[in-house]
Parts: sequence; C-alpha cells; structure tokens
Amino acid sequence: MKQVLSAMLGLIGLAAPALAADTLVPAADAQPELRAALGKQIDVRFSEAFAKDRLEKADIEGVIVYGLRDGKLCLYGRGKGLESTAPALSAFASPDGGGDICVPLADVSIRVASHEPVEGASPVPFYATDRTGCSWVWRQGKDLGLWTETCKFDNGVWGVSYDEANDSFVLRHSDGAPYTVLQQFRAAGGPPALLATLKQKGLVLDSAECVMAKVADQPAPSGWSAWQVVPTGKLKQDFDAQVQIEIPAPPCGKLGYAVDSVGFFMVKDDAPDRVLYANLGQDGTMIDLASIRLK
Repeated sequence: MKQVLSAMLGLIGLAAPALAADTLVPAADAQPELRAALGKQIDVRFSEAFAKDRLEKADIEGVIVYGLRDGKLCLYGRGKGLESTAPALSAFASPDGGGDICVPLADVSIRVASHEPVEGASPVPFYATDRTGCSWVWRQGKDLGLWTETCKFDNGVWGVSYDEANDSFVLRHSDGAPYTVLQQFRAAGGPPALLATLKQKGLVLDSAECVMAKVADQPAPSGWSAWQVVPTGKLKQDFDAQVQIEIPAPPCGKLGYAVDSVGFFMVKDDAPDRVLYANLGQDGTMIDLASIRLK
C-alpha cells in the first residue's frame, strides 16, 4: 500500500504552503484523531530540536499517518524530506520497514488550517485522503450528520451522499453504484437486541453461533462503544482453520466480522437505541466517524 500511495503522491505533487492562520495541535493531544487518520495525509511541524541537523525544514505537508506506537507517531513522507534511509533519520526508521519513521509525540505538532465554521457541525477534520484533491463537506441526514470527503482525481470524482430510503450514507465513484459506508438502525436494547432483526433481513447469518459481541479493537470514537457479529462454537473453529489457508468469506454474513475489511456497529453512550454500522472497507472510506452528530 505504501508503494501505491508513494506513486500517487509523486503524481499529485506537494500541497500548497500552509496559511499563516494555521493552528498547531500537539500530536500527544490529538491521538484519537490520529488513529482515525490512519493511511491519510496530514500537515506537520517538527520541533526545533528534532528538525535541527535532520530536516531541511520543520514544516512538511501531506505526510501519511501510519500509526501510533510506544509514544511515537509513525509517518510516511518519502520524497518530502522524511527518508527513513537518510543517516540523520535512520535511528527513527520503523522496525516494520516500509519507509516509515516513528517520531516521539512530543516532537510533532499537527498543522490545522483555518475553516469557516458550519452551524451544527463538529470541527473540520485535520487529515485528508489527499491534501490537494479532496475537500471536506458536511452531510446531514434526517437526524445525524458528519463530515465527508469529495475527491477529484484523474479517474473521476469520489463523494459521499445521504440515502434517505435506507437512512445511510453511501460512497459513489462518478456515476458508479453506491457503496454503503454508514447506516443507522434503531433498536431498544442496542446491538444485542438488533441482532434478531439483522438475521431476519438476511444481513447476518441466521445461526445461533453468530452472536453480537462488544469489542475494543475497532476505531469507534470516544464516547462510543464498538460491536461486531462474530462466530462462536463449531462455526468459529471452521473459520479459524480456513483462515490459515485462505481469506474466507465473512462467517456470519454481510454485516458480520471479516478478516480483510473493517466493519462494525457503534453506539453512543447516551443514545443506546441508535446503532450505526460503519463500513470502512480495507483502507478506510471518506467519512469521519469522530465528527458524527446525532439529533
């Protein structure tokens, strides 16, 4: 994936210089947002102590977030002055390889461009799929809204729109078929109570071995809990055995757990009867879950 992103960056070129009105947010204070920005581009400023004798400039635009580990922010910026093979940066090269460098959180700040506020909306995300080709648009459904991206690339326009009939937000490439990225369900009792409805509609395998479980390894925003429909018993045993050989289909159906994509249900702590299904696919989609506002 890094190689593909590197090629894209080479074609796109560097982002425009930062505006004078940019706000600096310490990376240590933005860890939840940075987790949501995995694989996306951000603008950063390194501390004077880190940049000295290592970087040509402290401000670098459009670097890619590749994770948080051991109190460090891992970034990919090949061709932008963050060469992991450079002698001055080799000590910070990610142990996983691939060209990332992992910098102490205290030495990085996120540069957040100024934006006109949108009434009823949360702050605009500081990351982007692409800093030059994409822009954030606030989309409002019947009783929930969130920030979505519209991206214009050589192969067409990617954008998110609201589907009122299914109370969902869908991603579409130009005039292509819609791909659901966020759908709202309602169930008194939350996700466990919703399971029977999902099975009845054929969205989840109608098996007693498919259960709704609370999970901690999904990118639900602060104040939300994450849930997945996971296999148990013999179904799980067979699935675990198949994973060792090939990538199997989701064992519990369309909205169930999968090994090759990210999909999960999420519930806001103070709105337990409103269940959202987030479908982030393999590399994330053009929505910002942390920005969701319920009415």
